[in-house]
Amino acid sequence: MRSKQRDQRRLTKEVKMNADSPASTDNTSGTDSGGSSDDSNSVDSSDNSDEPVQRRVVEKHSPDRWRLAAGAALISAGVGTLFAQPALLLVTVVCVGALALRWTTFPPEPVVAIERSFSTDSPAPGDVVEVKTTLTNLGESTLPDCRFVDLVPDELSVVAGSPRAATHLPPGARCTLEYEVELRRGSHRFEGVHAVVSDRAATSEHVYLLASEDEFRCRPDPESLPAAPLRRLTTPYTGRMATEKPGEGLEFHSVREYRRGDALRRIDWNQYASTRELSTLQFRTEQAAAVVLVADVRPVAYVRSQPAENHAADRCLDAVSRLFVTLLDADHRVGIATLGPDFWLAPNDGSEHRNRALDALASEPALSPSRFGDDFPLRLRAHQLLQRMPATTQVFLCTPLVDDAVEVPVQLLESAGHEVVVVSPDPTSMETAGGVVTALERRHRISRIHGYGVPVVDVGPEESLDVVLARIGWSR
Repeated sequence: MRSKQRDQRRLTKEVKMNADSPASTDNTSGTDSGGSSDDSNSVDSSDNSDEPVQRRVVEKHSPDRWRLAAGAALISAGVGTLFAQPALLLVTVVCVGALALRWTTFPPEPVVAIERSFSTDSPAPGDVVEVKTTLTNLGESTLPDCRFVDLVPDELSVVAGSPRAATHLPPGARCTLEYEVELRRGSHRFEGVHAVVSDRAATSEHVYLLASEDEFRCRPDPESLPAAPLRRLTTPYTGRMATEKPGEGLEFHSVREYRRGDALRRIDWNQYASTRELSTLQFRTEQAAAVVLVADVRPVAYVRSQPAENHAADRCLDAVSRLFVTLLDADHRVGIATLGPDFWLAPNDGSEHRNRALDALASEPALSPSRFGDDFPLRLRAHQLLQRMPATTQVFLCTPLVDDAVEVPVQLLESAGHEVVVVSPDPTSMETAGGVVTALERRHRISRIHGYGVPVVDVGPEESLDVVLARIGWSR
């Protein structure tokens, strides 16, 4: 709730920056970049709603000049009376008249319908989508000075146009905000529109939140990695992961003495030709692994080294999506879980399971690019994972390692027999003294986790996961 109020105050300040922008006084002229006003319908939308949206007053304020007028009235009245100066008393009358106008004039209430449309319904991450938000004045009063800001989700970047406009809106007129955003994976919610409405004399301003919620989902299409950092733990199911167990397979393991009933195709005929003794070839048994990909989406994971970069939690989810399709393509059973807001998808395989996971990455609130919900005790979450996972399950923990508490689930899962691999996007920066200290603390955590016998894949701010895996020599 506090973060939402901070966003509203920030957007209110942005709206007020447009106060001195030239605004149109008719029904056909545009104003700001990205904003236009027209009597005709400028948006081709399937939802042609003529119902006004709900509005809520966020803030009321008056320009500072009215405080100056009140002070001037008091000073001029006192000095004029004390020194018997009629001119100063006349100044008092003028100031009192201006203040009377201030207290008897109020901004009109906006009675507005909002329509929002998008240029596509099924975009991919990285696509640029055009957004059109049309506001129609359904009231009987003219809005002489109104400024609008479409509340773009924090994780979307506006790459063209502007979600802001300042205009003059007579009854029945429309104002269209046109801009383009670059999409990211996940569900993005447009909360509504901020409107700052003033009267003709600009004596006061009322800031409204116009409710107009739209949700836009962007399903990821992750690329497979050239390698997945699997360890040795496997399931009894046949797969493509070579183990140390002798049996059927493709990779040579050892040679043993011939036993009655051994298949002829497994006899070492070369040795028989030279020694006249029968021996049997053994190969590495190939089995499937079961893996649960655990994403760290706690509030502390939503950090980044630069404002323009993706935060660490989103990089963790990107790693989860790429590891998921990589392991699934290699015929392993894969599931997804979280640290923080709860989400659980049991390990499985098949195309239906793939679609279920990718849909969850696009729509599940716990896997959203924005913060969702409260934190959850890590020890309890680790015990919950132990109850949910089969004994033969490996764990890939994707976490930025920004605090010591994350070591608790690593220790508990590894000591319980679940082989753990930590994949850690680095969110630290060495540009400031605080960033250097944070980076050193993170390196100490990595050293301690290595001491538990757990490998760590450290992905730098400018590196991609596939490059790091190739550099450290992991292969299928």
